[in-house]
Amino acid sequence: MASNTKWILALGVGVAGGWALRSISDSPQDGGVKLLEIAMKAKERISRWAAIEGEHLEDLLAEARAKGNEPDITPATAARKRAGRRARTEA
Repeated sequence: MASNTKWILALGVGVAGGWALRSISDSPQDGGVKLLEIAMKAKERISRWAAIEGEHLEDLLAEARAKGNEPDITPATAARKRAGRRARTEA
């Protein structure tokens, strides 16, 4: 008999506690709205980060293309080119 009373008392405390927590907490709709708000902010941050990184990549590619089209006019390279032209004209 004592175990049945403890079980009923525990069930009553559990129901009362659950009811109290449910009445104190936000509604499920508020929780869903909050989750959507967090997701939208995260998407905005990721989009901003991706745009910045995309611009950085474009800058790197433009710099690489510019350096690839620049003639190498160091003194040693110029001397080799002149020597190569002389060798071709003499042959």
